[in-house]
Amino acid sequence: MGSNHAKGSTPILLWIVGIVAIVWNGLGCVNLFQQMSPEGLATLPPDYQAFVEARPTWTLIAFAVSVIAGLSGAGLLLMRSDKSVSAFVLSGVGALVATIPTLGAGMASVLVGSALFIVLAAFFAWYALRKLG
Repeated sequence: MGSNHAKGSTPILLWIVGIVAIVWNGLGCVNLFQQMSPEGLATLPPDYQAFVEARPTWTLIAFAVSVIAGLSGAGLLLMRSDKSVSAFVLSGVGALVATIPTLGAGMASVLVGSALFIVLAAFFAWYALRKLG
């Protein structure tokens, strides 16, 4: 059972990191649902549409795991639950797996976004472990 470190007030930096994690992963969830909707996909640049339509289904699943686990981890962090560490690690693994097809896609924006997801998931996991672990 995960411990809940609710003793005393929550440090301001924990709130800042938690809110940044919610915004980042929330935007990732918006992007996920945009990619899953034909109407949403049509709003994206043509080269990105082609990339999304050509990638294997397992990368979409990995991306979904990444953003949903990240959003869950952010909520758990704000609740001061040490389970946030596992959620952020799962988010990073999902992002890493989802990044595999971007390596050969030749789209710098997708590669940078994927790399940023991995780096931020690692940071959020490290921070949660440091504060709650």
